[in-house]
Amino acid sequence: MDDAESRFTDAIIELDHIAGELTPDEARKEFDDATLQDFWRRWTGIAQWAGGLWRLLSEDLEDPARPVTEPDIDEVGEAG
Repeated sequence: MDDAESRFTDAIIELDHIAGELTPDEARKEFDDATLQDFWRRWTGIAQWAGGLWRLLSEDLEDPARPVTEPDIDEVGEAG
């Protein structure tokens, strides 16, 4: 994994853990003002980027997988 991929994976895992530990209301009460303001300032851009990535992946995954039909690639072995 390259550095950006590794950091992204770590960030997603960490955010998922936090979301599982605190409700949004609990986070608002527990996080300090600087943390909440930083979240408020950055989240719109992050959400737009993440939404774009999610849409691209959704388009990629919307068609079901199809079996390989190219004879050069389809190796079944030899009988006999």
